[in-house]
Amino acid sequence: MESEFRTRSLTDPNLRDFVNRALSNSPAAWPPSEFDLKALTLAALYYNPDMAAARAKIGTAQAAEITAGASPNPTVTLLPTWVENTFPGEVPWLFAASFDVPIETAGKRRKRIEQARLAANAAEAAYGETAWTVRSRLRAALVEYFCAQRSLDLFKSEAQLELQLTNLLAQRLQAGDASQFEVTVAETEALSARIALRAAESRLADARLAIAAAIGLPSDAFKDISLAWPQFDAPPADLSIDSLQSAGLVNRADIRRSLAEYAVADAGLRLEIAKQYPDLHLEPGYEFDQGEHKFSIGPSVAIPLFDRNRGPIAEASAKRDEAATAFLALQADAIESMEKAMTDYHFALAEWNEADHAAAMLQSRIQKAMEIQVRLGAADKLSLFYTQLQSYTALQARLESLRKVQNAIGALEDAIQHPLFDASDWDGVTHTKTP
Repeated sequence: MESEFRTRSLTDPNLRDFVNRALSNSPAAWPPSEFDLKALTLAALYYNPDMAAARAKIGTAQAAEITAGASPNPTVTLLPTWVENTFPGEVPWLFAASFDVPIETAGKRRKRIEQARLAANAAEAAYGETAWTVRSRLRAALVEYFCAQRSLDLFKSEAQLELQLTNLLAQRLQAGDASQFEVTVAETEALSARIALRAAESRLADARLAIAAAIGLPSDAFKDISLAWPQFDAPPADLSIDSLQSAGLVNRADIRRSLAEYAVADAGLRLEIAKQYPDLHLEPGYEFDQGEHKFSIGPSVAIPLFDRNRGPIAEASAKRDEAATAFLALQADAIESMEKAMTDYHFALAEWNEADHAAAMLQSRIQKAMEIQVRLGAADKLSLFYTQLQSYTALQARLESLRKVQNAIGALEDAIQHPLFDASDWDGVTHTKTP
């Protein structure tokens, strides 16, 4: 198994065939030059072990449909009998056979088949629920990756600027224009920037590992893979809670699964009610007795005098009530999570807008300061360095607010269990079961 895992790749032709079956408009070439969230999600639905387990459960449920449709077999009993005290000339053997042909009543077989079919539907809904969980985990890892990558770029620039600032202050110290305290502070800040840079490198590496784990691939499978998210810096501002709630109550796979489980419980109750009516048994018999052929037919039926299947009926009724309660609780939780996700998104978006505005203002100040330096020939780089360092702090704050916005969008998508953007093929993807 480990050797098979190590050979997994995004260039696998079987993965390409899965993608072509899943998408209505399949890509012209696989693998694409850049992997976005949609392409990575397809790979995750193909490779992730949770998806394999969900597919196996569907297979088990479909096999149970075959079992439910089976009719009981008839039985035959042979009864050769030796008679010790026979008259002279009589054959001491008697040969007899009896048959039992069971006939199910009250539509039990049809009700079993219906219950098994509904259980298969529940397994299908659970597959879609698993698919969403896999996508959600992958999206969160991808958000962390892009934020870590941009944070690393900022820390690289900041560490380089801190080094330049330290060198400049060291030169001024020699010239008598700066104090040792200023140099020491600059050296400390430069060391902190290098430490933050190493932490950012570790965070980026962890994010890549998280993406690989979410897909179900070895970490080295991303060695030469380019990742893209064109709209990462453009969070939408026109999301409506009403449209999201209506979409969520229709699209959520866990709600569909809960409804399917209620239907299974209801079918189970109807089956147990049918079982209170006894099955009919046709029992024809044959006996060869002293040259005489004797035939008999004796239908039999159990008399429901003491047991009317009340216990199993009560259990099935309780299970149906339990399924109904679970559905109502899940529905209420879904509505609450959608409202909370929308509220969190609006707050995160407001924070993002403020951070974006502040970072833009600092960048504008730096640009104007540089223009003034060029125009006047000013030699005071120190103030420019400090302004640039302030801008890196603002850019890091802007990046953190962007991370919050993207995570809030992810929470919104989790609340409705459906992509908010580029969702045209999602339903087709979740209905593609063959890996």
